[in-house]
Amino acid sequence: MFEFIKRSQRKKQSSSSPAAGAPQKTVVATKLAGVQAASAQGTSRQPVWKVGHTMRVQGLGDFLIHDIKGGEGKSGMGVVYIVVDANSTAFAVKTLQRCYLETIALQHQFRRECETWVKLERHPNIVRAYYVSTIDAQPYVFLEFVSGSDLRKKISSGRIPLRNVLRYSIQFCRGMAYAGKKVPGLVHRDIKPENCLLTSDDVLKITDFGLVKVLAGSGPVASASGERYEDDSRTRHFTTMQGEIGVGTMPYMAPEQFTNFTDVTVQADIYSFGIMLYELLTGQRPLKAQGLDQWYYHHLKVTPPDPTLANPQVSSDLCQLTMRCLAKNPQDRSDSFLALENELSFILSRQYGEELPSAESEDLEIWELLNKGTALFNLGQTKAALECLDRALAASPRLDGAWLNKGVILASMGRFHAALECYDKAVEINPKSAHAWYNRGIVCQTQDMCEQSLLSYTRALELDPYSDFAWVNKGVMLRKLNRAEEAVACYDRALAINPNSAVVWYNKGFALRQLGRVQEELQCYDRALAIDPQSIDAWLNKGAALRKLNRLIEADVCYDRVLAAEPRHAAAWYNKGIVLRRLGQKQQAQYAFQKAAVLDPKIATDLKRQGLYSG
Repeated sequence: MFEFIKRSQRKKQSSSSPAAGAPQKTVVATKLAGVQAASAQGTSRQPVWKVGHTMRVQGLGDFLIHDIKGGEGKSGMGVVYIVVDANSTAFAVKTLQRCYLETIALQHQFRRECETWVKLERHPNIVRAYYVSTIDAQPYVFLEFVSGSDLRKKISSGRIPLRNVLRYSIQFCRGMAYAGKKVPGLVHRDIKPENCLLTSDDVLKITDFGLVKVLAGSGPVASASGERYEDDSRTRHFTTMQGEIGVGTMPYMAPEQFTNFTDVTVQADIYSFGIMLYELLTGQRPLKAQGLDQWYYHHLKVTPPDPTLANPQVSSDLCQLTMRCLAKNPQDRSDSFLALENELSFILSRQYGEELPSAESEDLEIWELLNKGTALFNLGQTKAALECLDRALAASPRLDGAWLNKGVILASMGRFHAALECYDKAVEINPKSAHAWYNRGIVCQTQDMCEQSLLSYTRALELDPYSDFAWVNKGVMLRKLNRAEEAVACYDRALAINPNSAVVWYNKGFALRQLGRVQEELQCYDRALAIDPQSIDAWLNKGAALRKLNRLIEADVCYDRVLAAEPRHAAAWYNKGIVLRRLGQKQQAQYAFQKAAVLDPKIATDLKRQGLYSG
């Protein structure tokens, strides 16, 4: 169990002079309970992690990968990393395979659906979703690790005792009934034995809430009409009869999912549960088919054989309940999972004299409120996140982590004075909180409270001298105070911790400019660009340094690199105009100045004052 987790963000300052190139960068790593930004091994595709590798989540820490389940060619559409943190706490970290999350819109949709999962909070029959992280531009959801088996393995191992079937079914219905009450209108859409995990104590937990709906808008359609597969148990894309893209596991899909995937109701989940219950009772599915067309026809038209034919021990009332769930018309199925739970509980009591202990939802502990607030904030639910933190503070007003996190959220809303009050409260409660001092420095920096910001960063570094973020931001403040030599020393400390940071090399170059050490400044920008060739600011400032050295053609190339990436970059057009003018290319220089003036009124005013633009 963790008390609070740390979150990181990065922001830029705005430029005050276009001729000076790009501004110094402030590395803002605000600490919050939860994660959003993270780092891994590349940005162009899903990280290729293996067992034994470390999954590094910025602001949260390192996770050792213990096992990997699924992935390309091994499962339907997802991949799950079983990881262990520094406290030996295990998590299941799930994402979708990269090909199903190629667009930003789908990544946002993934986060929105994960938000639904997070809102379910804690119930003994639902896998907990703790928070959502972004690693190399791909979202991951950190889940409760369930160490046991799943219903698929139970079915494969042989006939399951009827008492256990009833226990599993009651637990499943309880979880679904709770989910429907907590999030009205929730439809799972992919109920099957693989999505029903079992703990070592044989407690059933439902997983994968909401993820199938994300997949419906993603990637290529992997299965089409008439196509057959050796294993139809995987979650697959398909084209509905109305032409929309749906996703599901065909042997478990209700007839209406084949025709209208988007608008199905909880009755579709009840049908899928009926398929699964039939399989638990008999060891086999009620219908046999292959390919989309056959499965649709069988679900729509074929009546399954009575489960008692395969298992005579199934009672008549349990048989009737199962077949009612499998009704072709949604209106003929059971009304709700709550009603199913009550019927199944009655059968268990009548046949075995057993009552399962109630499984009501449990109130969240303080640390869970913090993490829920974090997850909601990372998912864009700022108001709901603040409500979680206020609940935590109402229960424990001396909880420094809650004050710290509330400050981060308030700062993100531009409420800097209120955020500063929260950080002051956090350091009053815990003067040794490096994160609170660091975040206090950030807010002071945004308000141009330079001395207070510097004091806060210095205190943070006394408590945590290995924070490269704090060294960078302290350097930024020292440079603002015209203490460039000390700033360079700070950047060197940051580089000793992280020599492959383009941001640190860039900032060091900025400080060296103030000292007039142009050759060293240029070397820093080259180091930054070797690490991050797409750094617009580094190209801009490299051009300014080259111009000082009268290497005008090379400077012009730098500005062209900026404009190739951002054609409306006013400062690049301005600086390019200066270079072209010095090269004697007056007509081209005039064109560049006009572009800059149109894009930025301040530059237009400056150019008019110099007589270089008439408007």
